[in-house]
Amino acid sequence: MRLNRVALWLVVSAVMLVAMPVEAANSPQVQGTKCSKTGATRVVKGVSYSCTKVGKTLKWSVASKKTTTTAVPRELAAIELANKINSFIAPMRTRNQAVPIIEYRFGPSVSEADRTMTRQLAEAFFKYGSFPQLADYRNAISVALTNEELVATTAGWQDTSNRPIFGGSYWGTGVYALTLQNFTGHRCPLGGTTMADANECAANGNGGDLGRFRTRVNVLHEISNGGKVALMGFDPTQDNKNKERLPLWVSTGFSNVYGAMLLAVVDGATYTNPNISGDEARRCRDVPISLSSIPGVFGDAASRCRGTGTGDFANELLIARFGLDKMLEFIKESRSIPLNSTWTNWSSHWSSLFLKVFLQSPESFEKDVETYRLAVSTQSILPEGFLDAKSRT
Repeated sequence: MRLNRVALWLVVSAVMLVAMPVEAANSPQVQGTKCSKTGATRVVKGVSYSCTKVGKTLKWSVASKKTTTTAVPRELAAIELANKINSFIAPMRTRNQAVPIIEYRFGPSVSEADRTMTRQLAEAFFKYGSFPQLADYRNAISVALTNEELVATTAGWQDTSNRPIFGGSYWGTGVYALTLQNFTGHRCPLGGTTMADANECAANGNGGDLGRFRTRVNVLHEISNGGKVALMGFDPTQDNKNKERLPLWVSTGFSNVYGAMLLAVVDGATYTNPNISGDEARRCRDVPISLSSIPGVFGDAASRCRGTGTGDFANELLIARFGLDKMLEFIKESRSIPLNSTWTNWSSHWSSLFLKVFLQSPESFEKDVETYRLAVSTQSILPEGFLDAKSRT
């Protein structure tokens, strides 16, 4: 019996020796033993120890491991803003608002593809959009490729015979909230008003991807002009120019960016805006928002940059920082601002409202727009915290 107990003890001891890690078996006891100098270090069997004070005694302790952090590369300016704006599109995707009856008038030269595209975008504007007030009015859309077609398709709504070059516009007519489109003018940079111009534009690919983008955005852009008027609390069917209570760079640039946001919803894609490009940044680098606020004061350059080139940059920055709802708040509260054609100063009438909503003076914001424009034109990154929603001097 005694021999069996001895044999059992030998077996258990052997198992314990096998199970014990080789390192533990061979490693000397260092942790907790005394040392003589604070801060001293030693490495034993690949383990680092440091001499630290424990109570009144110096003892060896396992040194804390240093963690290595890998810096995440910052994104280029345009990509960083696009990603921020994309986060504000998610609520739009979940909407399923009622689409009102829309009356369409198409010129005979408008293709079936363009008719389908127009209907799809107009319906998406109401289904996913941020201007449900506009659905309470009768809505009509005219689409033409030439001025002759434009005059015919708008007859009874508006006399367009005195408009030699027409790209697109919203007018209140007393009956409808109306959107007029000359698709050629948006597809091709110098799109004209005749059938020959339309044919030449088509032969050159209708402006390619950029032409397609700008045409689609402009459909949404013009309908949103009526939406802005309704949001302010005015009747969008009246020809009262209430959208001109906004600085031109807000009125035009916002509708471009908002249109691009809706396209992301329609296409089931992430937000992108090819108007935010180095070419556009350089084209309008001498036209800051102060020169793109009042109509007819600073000439053609300011007029051509109130949307693409300046307005898109400025509105992207505001939406990226504060979200779409804050832009809508600014537009709604602008109802008490006089028409911009009466302004004697580019920002004094809306400065206090801008400061309240966006926590920054227009003059300070103008500098930030130029920072963004420069970063896009040089393909560089923005300063740290540039997109934070905070008060700025």
